[in-house]
Amino acid sequence: MADFLQEVVNQNRLNEANVMLDSAESIIGENIVSQVNNLTTELDTLMDMMHKKINKDGYEISDKELEKLIIRLPILIYELNNTLMKAGIREDLAKIIKQTNYNSSYVMQEGTIADKKAGAELDIKEEILLETTWKRSVKIINQKMEIAGELLSSCKKILSKRMEEISIMKRAPNI
Repeated sequence: MADFLQEVVNQNRLNEANVMLDSAESIIGENIVSQVNNLTTELDTLMDMMHKKINKDGYEISDKELEKLIIRLPILIYELNNTLMKAGIREDLAKIIKQTNYNSSYVMQEGTIADKKAGAELDIKEEILLETTWKRSVKIINQKMEIAGELLSSCKKILSKRMEEISIMKRAPNI
């Protein structure tokens, strides 16, 4: 079986493809991460702060912290929604630029239809990367919004539970 795979798979080409993939991933990955982090800094800071607090032994979030989160998170989600809208517009524009450049290149190509398609696709590889970057950025921002919404929901549940406990204690007869 191993001999068969060695005949089918050219190890040198596979290694070259992996090197290209690593290079592209570092360029595009860093680009996406820096774009998204620039757009979501305030939420990321809040989440990081909460993560550090929660990981401490014996930490219990105070009522004041819960109240602050319940007020702050919707504001951050609103701002993030505006950011998501802007990123979506950039994604749409990147798609339009890609398609426009593809069409222009396609017209300029010579040969068969397949040759024209191949030439045009080679000419727009940067535009494809740009569109892919913004598409991924939109998905990441959307995921961050969902996580912020889940944190908000959890905070509301915790505060509601605490209020219910206080209400029960007030109604309980003194023993």
